[in-house]
Amino acid sequence: MTTSKTAAAALCAALVCLACAGCASVSGTFFNPRVDYGDIPQEELASVAGAIEAGVRAGDRELTVENTSGIVVDAPEVVQAIHTRAARAELVDKLLSSGHACEQRNGVITLLRTRDYKKSTTSQDRDRNALVVMSENANRWTIYEGIQKASNLKAKSLGAIQDSFYQARVALLTPGQKYEGPNGEMLTK
Repeated sequence: MTTSKTAAAALCAALVCLACAGCASVSGTFFNPRVDYGDIPQEELASVAGAIEAGVRAGDRELTVENTSGIVVDAPEVVQAIHTRAARAELVDKLLSSGHACEQRNGVITLLRTRDYKKSTTSQDRDRNALVVMSENANRWTIYEGIQKASNLKAKSLGAIQDSFYQARVALLTPGQKYEGPNGEMLTK
């Protein structure tokens, strides 16, 4: 292989690695779901989301939420994800209260990797925080997709489910905690 081909291959490999690594830090603003409440009982979904988020926030590890006529939440994977989130609630609240994390409109939490965050935390703290965020987001997705599947809702309803849970969480944020506004701007409760 010639030097130019080797250099081109190395450059391509570096760009692929950069693109893959960059995906983890790209803001959720680019990936916000389209919210379509068309075939979803919106009030029931808001009620279920509010009950789940209030129980999770309270750390209720035995939380049971009743199914409604249009929203099914008793699927085993959904129940397990709710209980796991409740066990982790104190860590998530501490992270949000630190100002180094934010609730995003797409239904997940993200770390704000600022200069202040890097100065005020150790490498071990940042690793632990990243694990908390990844685990929390994985459980949130399990809940969203589990409700959508168990309730026999169309795939396009996933955005509405995410939005309902986001709205329920924003209502429960304490003063000083950050969340993403309707235009992608960072707001503080």
